Formats: sequence, structure tokens, C-alpha cells
Amino acid sequence: MIPGKIYTLDDLWQIAWRRKWLIVLPALVVGLASAVVIKRLPNLYRSETLILVVPQRVPESYVRSTVTARIEDRLQSISQQILSRTRLEQVITDFNLYAEERANKVLMEDIIERMRTRDIGINIIKGDSFRVSYIASDPRTAMRVTERLGSLFIDESLRDREVLADGTTEFITTQLDEAQRKLVANENKLLEYQRLHDGELPSQIASNQQALHNA
Repeated sequence: MIPGKIYTLDDLWQIAWRRKWLIVLPALVVGLASAVVIKRLPNLYRSETLILVVPQRVPESYVRSTVTARIEDRLQSISQQILSRTRLEQVITDFNLYAEERANKVLMEDIIERMRTRDIGINIIKGDSFRVSYIASDPRTAMRVTERLGSLFIDESLRDREVLADGTTEFITTQLDEAQRKLVANENKLLEYQRLHDGELPSQIASNQQALHNA
């Protein structure tokens, strides 16, 4: 290009045409390299399941101290149980996951860490629900592992709910026993008061007046 010269669209087209191979060849090379890389990448499939957490049905004013945990806190606690080495290693063994890595003597800790951080996904959805997902190279494996993880989360949530229910029952029983103890104590105080003030009670005014009238 000549400095200071004004180029028209036709001039620019002529320049581009003369240098067409400098434009086409790099584009072809990049496109071909991208196609080869994409073709060599393994196919990955994601399977997901949505889990709904049913909220407590006991009024909060009765058992405030036993049901105040948010879904985020409960999910974090449950996830620590599900994503532990023992649970994940059992899942890996049952579904023969990461067979190539295990055949190459990769440490089980590294395999579990990859499964926990890269292949398993746990996302909280609005309200009382969350999504569990798993990524695998085989769609059926991804689906079966996701079903297993979902079942583990449901079972652990049920156990967690049972603990809360036991705490709720114990709390209500304690409150009932305390109320009954106070009621018995008040009844005893009333009987003692009636014994000490026999004949002076407001409920005995009519009978006292009748006795005076008869006298």
C-alpha cells in the first residue's frame, strides 16, 4: 500500500485477491487443526437429577431450635458424607469407573479428587431443591452413577430428617412433661390454700350466708 493514497473498494479487493493464499491458507490450517483436535477429544455425557427437599411441617414457633438449618447448610453437611472417600470409592468399584486410570496405577486419592471436583456437580436451585449431576464418557454410566448419587443424597437427607424429627419429638415431650409438672404443682398449691382457708373462700359465701340466716 502506498502512503497517502486513497484506496477504493475495488483497490482493496484487488489487493486481497492478490494475497488470497495468505488469508485462505492460515484459515484452512486453523480449521483443519481444530477439527482434528475436536475429533480426538472424547465424547462426554452429563446426566442430572433434581432433588426436592420437603420442608418441616411442624410449626416453627414450637420447635424453632431444632429446624433452623438452611438448605445450604444441610446440603453442605450431607455432601461431606456423600463425597467422602469411602462412599465415592464404593461407587467407583460398583460401576468400574476410571478403569484406565486404575489400570495405570493412579492413586485412588487422585481419582476420587477428580471425581469429586470435576465430574460431580451439586448446585442449589431456588427454593428447597438442588441438582446432582455426573459426567462420564458413556451415557448409560453417567445415568446410573447419577441415580446412585441421587439415592445416596435422598437416604442421607432422610436420616438427617429422622434426627431432626427425634429432636422435635424429644423437645415436645420435654415441654409436655414440664407443663404437666407445673399443672400438678399448681393443683397442689390450690388444694393447700383451700385447706388453710376453709370457710373463707369466695365460693363458700353463699353457704356461709345461708348458715348465718339459719342461725
